[in-house]
Amino acid sequence: MIAPQLFEQIEDYLERHCLDKRWINYRKRLGKPVDLHKVASLKNLISQIEYNEGRTPENDRNLEIIVSNMKSGRNTFPAQLGNEPLPITDAERAKTLLTHRNYFANCLFDIMKQKNFTDAEVSARARVDAAIFTLLRNDKRYIPEESTIFALLFGLELNLTKANSLMHRANVYLSEKVWEEVLIGFFLDNGVYNLSIVDEVFKNYGLAPLKVTENFSNRPIKKPPREDDLFDRIDLYLEENFRDMSGLEAAKKRGIKFSYSASPLGDPEESLKTFEVIIRKLKDKIGLAGSFFSDYLFKLIKQKNLTDVEVYKAAHLDRRVFSKIRNERNNYMPAKKTVLAIAFAMKLDFKETNTLLARAGYFLSSGRKEDVIAAYFIENQIYDLFLINEVLDYYDCPLIGD
Repeated sequence: MIAPQLFEQIEDYLERHCLDKRWINYRKRLGKPVDLHKVASLKNLISQIEYNEGRTPENDRNLEIIVSNMKSGRNTFPAQLGNEPLPITDAERAKTLLTHRNYFANCLFDIMKQKNFTDAEVSARARVDAAIFTLLRNDKRYIPEESTIFALLFGLELNLTKANSLMHRANVYLSEKVWEEVLIGFFLDNGVYNLSIVDEVFKNYGLAPLKVTENFSNRPIKKPPREDDLFDRIDLYLEENFRDMSGLEAAKKRGIKFSYSASPLGDPEESLKTFEVIIRKLKDKIGLAGSFFSDYLFKLIKQKNLTDVEVYKAAHLDRRVFSKIRNERNNYMPAKKTVLAIAFAMKLDFKETNTLLARAGYFLSSGRKEDVIAAYFIENQIYDLFLINEVLDYYDCPLIGD
């Protein structure tokens, strides 16, 4: 049985943090509408305005608009719960390469070591299979599902600040726009780690209990197909250049916004030229004659003293693809993976590859793992298509070519 005082604390915490429309409607049905001026993130916004500009009629109108937008679910300011996570350090980067584990696994095992917790203790408190720890030790690419990570926070008995730092290493964030996650924030903030109590509170609000559905014991561990250090070097290149946006995009849908995004790989000046070429290509589609991609491709083939047959065979492409590029130059544009296959077949350097991609309307992005891996091979002049596809398959990325 939950003490009434605990529910009072929870209600107060929800009133100050929760922006979920389900919570707002729930309170409305009880005849106790939420005063959104109490929400901590909005109060911070108000205090900033008061400190910087003072209260003015215009600012008051702006605040009313913000409150109105919040009530309708259209608010746009960040809704991340708790303090900012601690950033990933250089020492953590080095350890990730040394231990062949990802940031999340290293951070998790460091916490367990500091707290002197065993696998069995954490798995019992978190109600997860202990096989997860074997998986985290042996498969560097493995990141648990969100519900598993939430459960582990309770098993590790973390406060909200440390929980945010651990979640950050898996691109997971608690959102003020998700009722269940605000409740998780409350329990972590107040040192309540008993999941039976958590379940009872969730049930009281008609919410589904925190449940882990992942199967850890039957998950295959994928090991690099080669014994050399190629995968270690690619891992390092990915650490330096890859901006994983997958978790951030999922968080964005839940109301959490971030200030950075993926950018084109390569020299910034060349990237600018890339976009200028794309603009010219768009103008071409409006009515100007010629094909930027086709013209540039066949110009390169001529410059390198190659033939169409040599290129499409080296790229492992059907000759009909090249026939379309040459004969349907204003109507046909190959896929990005086809353009990359051609670039590898012709052994193009980074600048030539980026230009060829740009003329087809593409570019290598730091937010796509397959693009960063392709960039590594191009930078190091490794043009073996079988090898890069072997590497792409290991990292669960789309292959190059048709």
